[in-house]
Amino acid sequence: MKTLIYGNDVKDDFPVVVDSVLKQMIFNVLDNALEASPDRLSMTVQTDNEHLRIRVEDDGPGFPAHILGAIGEPYQSTKDRPGRGLGLFLSVNVSRALGGSLKAHNRKERGASVEVVLPLSAIVIEEAMNNDS
Repeated sequence: MKTLIYGNDVKDDFPVVVDSVLKQMIFNVLDNALEASPDRLSMTVQTDNEHLRIRVEDDGPGFPAHILGAIGEPYQSTKDRPGRGLGLFLSVNVSRALGGSLKAHNRKERGASVEVVLPLSAIVIEEAMNNDS
């Protein structure tokens, strides 16, 4: 049984657009961590005045150097199954399309860390925010 550690550091509650593409991006990052990690993974969500940050960390073996150097390119995978290597590629492109970024690195102690940063201006539903005032 694996453990998910969730940290919520969101400063204010606000409505956001959550379409299937955005959900799939987050699921792709979580799914990769789940497959890589033998025991646990963590997800931390935080905001500042301008950005939403989602960081997923695992205790797996980390990314091989050739994968880290090619994050955002299609078909970069260590899995020997067809269609693999598209999850992070699609996630990088969704984050870029929204004006954000996706960065990955290996953790010093063990495992990998993937951080998605999205501008709040791209995902907050302004009409709902204005109606609450």
